[in-house]
Amino acid sequence: MKKHSWLIGVLVTLGAALPAPAQTEPPTASSPTVKVGSAVAAKAASPAPGATAKNQAQQTSIGKGAASVKASAPSAYWTDLVDIDDDGMIEDNQFLFDSKRGILYTYREDDFKCADGKTENGDVLMAIYTKGNQAGMPVGSGWYVVALTAGQCGEKKPGLFGCKFDPSGNLRPCGAAVIHESSGELELVVKKKE
Repeated sequence: MKKHSWLIGVLVTLGAALPAPAQTEPPTASSPTVKVGSAVAAKAASPAPGATAKNQAQQTSIGKGAASVKASAPSAYWTDLVDIDDDGMIEDNQFLFDSKRGILYTYREDDFKCADGKTENGDVLMAIYTKGNQAGMPVGSGWYVVALTAGQCGEKKPGLFGCKFDPSGNLRPCGAAVIHESSGELELVVKKKE
């Protein structure tokens, strides 16, 4: 028994040092939700302007106010009419492909749902990971943020809220959000259930 007690101690110590497995969390009470449609995966596979794209140029940022992000370098920009959230409505979307980061950003003013089921409208910025992205994320996964004004979705103060999603469009952690300008990545503050 003595021979194996040190091994058990090592295994217990190693187990304590390992990170806990990732947990998927549903949206928090105040997190607005945006449907991630089938067009997202299609755009991830082909992050370039389509035949109907307009306003093609080079830009260094996309979005408006809090729901905006800067690219790592001047990047391909265009606008196109796409039903990106599978709601049957074609919306005017802006696109910016940061090829260095491997992220296709899209911005639009659109409807989103509050946790209480109420529909609101505002700025929606989405990031979709493409092949060879620097973050090593699955192609078609990504994140979105919604800029809430005071009073929207029960929020007392204006703020940025968002969710991450997998390649199938399933929402992962959601919460108050911060976009890191240096990486173009999203950090979420997820409220724990009490």
